[in-house]
Order: sequence, then structure tokens, then C-alpha cells
Amino acid sequence: MKNNSVKICSENYIFLGVVSHLVADADNIISKMKISNPEKFEGNRDYFSFEFRYTAPFDKDFHELKRLQGTASEVAGRRNEFKGYIVIDMSNWLTHHDEDYLNKALLFLIDMSDCWKYIFLVDNQNSKAAKELVGKILSVFFHDHIPCRVKEKIENKSMKGRVAAICKAQGVMCSPQVKEFLYELLKQGFSENIVLALLSEMSWTIGKKINTDILGDFITNQESGIRYMLAQKEYNRILTMIEKRKESECGEKEAV
Repeated sequence: MKNNSVKICSENYIFLGVVSHLVADADNIISKMKISNPEKFEGNRDYFSFEFRYTAPFDKDFHELKRLQGTASEVAGRRNEFKGYIVIDMSNWLTHHDEDYLNKALLFLIDMSDCWKYIFLVDNQNSKAAKELVGKILSVFFHDHIPCRVKEKIENKSMKGRVAAICKAQGVMCSPQVKEFLYELLKQGFSENIVLALLSEMSWTIGKKINTDILGDFITNQESGIRYMLAQKEYNRILTMIEKRKESECGEKEAV
């Protein structure tokens, strides 16, 4: 039987990936939309970028929506209102997808969707938190029957390639076992900044050659800066990972 249903094309998007690498993709989407639907744009600019800052639930001063409205008014110029795209970096809300301020903000964006279209940018290094945040955005948009399409950017470099690049940038020589451990950190959702900070501090205080014993001794050191960059449960996860790796490598010869 012939399908006579009309295909609905989404005007709103969620881009997953390294945020700094997603801006060009957002610009490409907006340029195509401007050509096909120029009536959806009004103002001095076709789009503007906005970093949606996190506000804790106990903080009564939630000003992000007023700041967003103010920015939209500025880019509208002399016109009464801005029509076009807002490219919103949502990464500050990773691990906060259930909080009330986020829900209020998404409902406000829904209310403004006749004038504004959205491209949400979500950092996906912590894949679990990214999935939860994307799910929250979609649930609110879909509840109001507003299409929103997810596009995940697969980086050309693998996680292992990223580890190698970080080691090279820091000028350190890591044993294969240490590289595997750093790769496992990224797989488990730890950010690149943690890997970078870990290698940087070790290179400053210990030297440029790092094996598993050196890594373990450094992280368990009471003066290690990495202890203060992580929540206690995350720090404990790293300690557990190191202990398991030491047990599995017991008896193996390791060289840098």
C-alpha cells in the first residue's frame, strides 16, 4: 500500500562531540536553512552562540533566560525581534539533567520556538552524562511535538589516538600499560582535562618517563593535585582501576 505520509524535516538539532569541532557543522546547517527558508530569519544576524551556564538548585539567582533574551534583543538590531538560530552550548549541564532550572529553560525555549530555532551542542566525552542530557532535551521537545534531530560527530582520531597525542604534546614517554590505562580513563567517562593534568603534573615532579609503578605511586600520593580535581568517588574509581591493572600485570616486565 502506498505511504502518503508527509516527511517532517527537523529544524532543531542536538550535536554530540567535541564542542569546538561542532561549530562549523552548525554553521553549515544554518546556511542551508537560510537558503531554503529565508522567511525564518530576521535581524542583523542569522544566528548567535550562547553558553548556557549552570546554576545550582539552591541558588535563587537564575539569570540565564534574561541573559539569553538580552542577547537576542541585541542581535535583532532595530527590528522588533530576532528570528533565526541560537547555537547553545549545553555542556555545563552534564550530570545535571534532572534539575528544575534546566526544565524551566527548555520549556521557555519551546515557548519561543515559533521565532527561534536551536542547535544544542553537547560534549560527549562522558558518554553516560551526554546521553542523559540529550534524553532530557528530547523528552521536553517531543512532548510538545517539536522535532529535534540528534547528530553525533565521530572524531577521526580514536581514543587511543587522543592518548598518544596528549603524551606527545606533554613530551612524556609512557609505557604501553600506562597508555592503556589512560585510554581506559577516557572510555570510563573521565575528561581529557584529567588525563592532561595527570601527565602534566607527573612530568613536572617526577620526569618524562612514566610506567605503571610510577603512575600508581603518584596518584596515591597525598600531595597529588589530581586528588583535588575529582570527586572522592571518582578518585576512588581511579585507585580501583590502578589496583586491578597492577594485579593483572603482576609478573610482567614493563619498560618505557
